[in-house]
Amino acid sequence: MRPGQGGTLFDRIGLRVLEHLEHHGGAAVQPSADGDAGLASGRVVLVTSTNAGEGKSFVAQGLARALAEQQDGDVIWVDAAFGRPPADADNISRRGAAGLSELMTLGSLQGLAPAGVGTDRLWRLGRGVLAQPALLQRPDAVAKALMALRAGFALTVLDAPALAGCGALLAQADAGVMVVDSRRTERGEARRALMESRLGPDRLAGLVLNHRPPPVPRWLGGP
Repeated sequence: MRPGQGGTLFDRIGLRVLEHLEHHGGAAVQPSADGDAGLASGRVVLVTSTNAGEGKSFVAQGLARALAEQQDGDVIWVDAAFGRPPADADNISRRGAAGLSELMTLGSLQGLAPAGVGTDRLWRLGRGVLAQPALLQRPDAVAKALMALRAGFALTVLDAPALAGCGALLAQADAGVMVVDSRRTERGEARRALMESRLGPDRLAGLVLNHRPPPVPRWLGGP
């Protein structure tokens, strides 16, 4: 951990996640290069929210970049939000790229790619062409995919669905980050969702209050 890098919001979230992991089960460690399954020591961080549209994808990608700078292991950002349509600007599923869903079903990690931003220790993996929300409800498939990611990366950051759609991801994650837009989700609703998911204090690394700015008027350069 590099405590000097705590200036930005994502830096602070990253440091909090690393501290939480160290306190609950040990710090993230780069897995052994020999591929021994017994040394699959990487940790999994799940970023979720009560409802869709609260900004968790923005937080997940920023958190992954911060974590790649704050420790010496490789970090991978994974698109696990199977129920959300891919963004048109970066629709790797439409181009037929493999991703997390292929890792869950076929054991293929062919969709792995450098993130293209920040340190060369940061990687990305899309959802793939086989992504279906029901696939996240299969504990065996989720466990197989996350074991492969643990064996290759010190930290896996899952851009997950909203809590109700996380399925087996919840049981497999070492830590969770909850993103809440208070203009969309009331405190009581977020608390109930956490209780129902059983993502307790031992695995909840933090809450991020996210307030999205209003749309910029077109006459000011907005869309």
